Amino acid sequence: MLNRINHKVMKKIKLIYKISIVLLLSISLSACFKPKEILIDQESKDYCLFGEGSYWIYQDSATLKVNNIVIDMPIIHEFIPFGGYNGEVYSTNISLYSHNDVRSLEVSLTTKFADPKLLKPSVLWLSKESLNNWGFYYHSGEIEKHIPYVRPNTLILIEKKDNYSINGVKYSNIKIFESSYLEERKRCYWAKHIGLIRTEIYKNDSVIVKNLIRYNVKPYNQ
Repeated sequence: MLNRINHKVMKKIKLIYKISIVLLLSISLSACFKPKEILIDQESKDYCLFGEGSYWIYQDSATLKVNNIVIDMPIIHEFIPFGGYNGEVYSTNISLYSHNDVRSLEVSLTTKFADPKLLKPSVLWLSKESLNNWGFYYHSGEIEKHIPYVRPNTLILIEKKDNYSINGVKYSNIKIFESSYLEERKRCYWAKHIGLIRTEIYKNDSVIVKNLIRYNVKPYNQ
């Protein structure tokens, strides 16, 4: 009788052992085949990621008209699969107030266009006004590097400056990007912990300059 009971106990122990092995193998295999997550680096967050309630006011240097940009919606943080890896995404809608007109634009900070070989993020700040009209304003690459796989809108980091002054106001840690499309060329000036501080649009021998004149940036709390 005792031997029969011991035999049953041993069978149960072996069964539990086998189940444990299967579970461990399945967990290990799932970890091995889990897509790599490519995160947005902290420096790019310092330049581009701000909390709800932040705003920036820009003035046209020629006409003196102003535009307001306001983050007035919650920011959504998620991971989305992009061709073999999971890219980190922060997205929201901003309001653009211009000449008694209000538009809502979708913006994202994402590693969607990361280099799949080096697994180095190529972080973008995107604005989407329509399904076929994307604007690229920032990436995390080095000087003279552009966003991988994006044509024809090629965004290049052309220069870094320790300081840059606008109307007597000095900003620090500046990155200057340039993009071109057809006959239009655009330069964007970014300041760390502040965001976009100046844009220059060159087209048909003319230039439109918009400078940051007032802002209130709030930290993003994840």
